Amino acid sequence: MNLFERILKRDMIYNLLSLFSVFAGFVFIVLLGRKFGAGKESDVYFLSVVIINYAGYFVQSVWEAFTPYYAEIKIKDKDKSHKLFSILLNYLILVSFLLILLYYLFSKFITFSFFSEELEEFLNIFVLYLLFQNILFLNKTILNLEGFYASFYLVDIFVFIVNIFVILFFVQKNLLLIAYSTIVATFIANVWQFYLIFKKMKMKYFFSFYLPEIKNILKNSFKLKLGSFFIGVKDIVIASVLTSFGSGIYSLYSYANKFLGVILQIVNAPIVNIFASKATHLIAKGKFLETLSFMRSVLSKTIFLYILSAVFIYFSIPVIVGFLFSDKFTLQDVFIIQNIFFIMSFYYFCTVLYSPIGRVLTIMKKFNFLLFSDALFTFILVLLVRNIVFEKMEMLLYFLIVSHIVLSVVIILYFMRIVEKFKKKRIVNYV
Repeated sequence: MNLFERILKRDMIYNLLSLFSVFAGFVFIVLLGRKFGAGKESDVYFLSVVIINYAGYFVQSVWEAFTPYYAEIKIKDKDKSHKLFSILLNYLILVSFLLILLYYLFSKFITFSFFSEELEEFLNIFVLYLLFQNILFLNKTILNLEGFYASFYLVDIFVFIVNIFVILFFVQKNLLLIAYSTIVATFIANVWQFYLIFKKMKMKYFFSFYLPEIKNILKNSFKLKLGSFFIGVKDIVIASVLTSFGSGIYSLYSYANKFLGVILQIVNAPIVNIFASKATHLIAKGKFLETLSFMRSVLSKTIFLYILSAVFIYFSIPVIVGFLFSDKFTLQDVFIIQNIFFIMSFYYFCTVLYSPIGRVLTIMKKFNFLLFSDALFTFILVLLVRNIVFEKMEMLLYFLIVSHIVLSVVIILYFMRIVEKFKKKRIVNYV
């Protein structure tokens, strides 16, 4: 077997793992829909996930930008790179505990008037997921950097399988069991990740909180996640507007996005994750042109597969929803899901276009620009939706797409400018 065949076989294994991870996650969402339909309980689950993910930006703001620093440090001093990981893990745990404590203090002394009683009851448990989810994210990143690509998907598969088991055999109408099972399963996944990190990779743990590089990592991580805060405004705006249309509408939007999420996770995520890991090491060694060549190959694959998959799923939605959810969704519900899918497919196409570029810009430490571009997206979106009373949800989604197209164009033009500068500099150095 030649090198190309080995690489192809290995990539197929990761794609299959990604596919199974997506399948397991989708089965869980399907079972949730079959159990609760598009109603109050499903709204509670999806809104809780949005809230925890948004709170997670605070936790990720202490470590998100560490990958290029880790790659550079490891080349010079392996033990120092281990210490860097330990420091960021310590910060992550501290910030997570602080946020969880603040939530309980606020919930005890201040009434969250914008939370329903059911949502607050679920969040009182699910808030603990904030810690374990973010440990999972950090460990995924370091394991991916070290070539443990399969672990990126195996932990998600495990968590989904546990939740599927719980919803099949234990959940009747009590959604709280899903909060407990998610927390316990993610904790077990964390333990396995730490086994890989500290036993298989032979990393050393340091109870430490300082390295000279930590200041720049914290500063740039904050910039990255501040950008995510801006992007996250999208989810808050959508949730607030769609819930105003009545119970279940936000769930229909969430299901439409799940279909698109399945496509991204299968055709985009595994390819881009491997690309990001390799690009990190290539750029750390000064091989920028090799990264560009690799990126063109990645984009040709992801664009073709995304378009093909989106067209197929769009026409299959009535059959898929009818088969998966039986009589839990009306014909009108199916039409709404299909309509949202069609509109949002253009939004996610922009994501496919610029996601490899965004990874490279992060590796190149262009954090100020990434912050600016995310802020620009939010500014345009808020400018478009300000003082507008939405009679139809489609109008909100169209505004969202316009904002995302502008963001995509700005990122692509900025990257092309970097490439041109690099080529000119290379020509001058050669002469």
